[in-house]
Amino acid sequence: MKAFNRIIICFSFAFISCSAVKTSEIYGKEMEIVDNVRSRVMIKHFNASDKNKSFLTFTSGFDNFITVKNDDSIVLNEKSKTMPMLGLTNSCLIFNNKEVTIIIDNKQTIKLNKQQLPKYKFIYVGKDKNHYKIEYTNNAKSFQ
Repeated sequence: MKAFNRIIICFSFAFISCSAVKTSEIYGKEMEIVDNVRSRVMIKHFNASDKNKSFLTFTSGFDNFITVKNDDSIVLNEKSKTMPMLGLTNSCLIFNNKEVTIIIDNKQTIKLNKQQLPKYKFIYVGKDKNHYKIEYTNNAKSFQ
């Protein structure tokens, strides 16, 4: 009976660890914002020239209800699905000097690195099953 209980416990741990949410962070060079047309247009159009504002963009792999909290304010709260031809899901403007929390399907919570956030103008979040890749950069990407 003890052996049977051990087997059940081992399988439980294996199942839980396989379904756990994984997050990886990639940091670009800490430099001035890359001066290209894309970056200039986005910053001007969204009035984001203040150093305490950044763009949070969800890229590929999403078909989820996404909530983004900026301290106590909700900046995004909607069902979002990746547009396959673009590899783009949704985006919003955040204050990078405040805590940013991303909630996926009211189940998984991701907190952005509050110390690194003010150094970057563009934050990209991609998803591959239960693995979330967060990229901090000062270079705006194109989606075509």
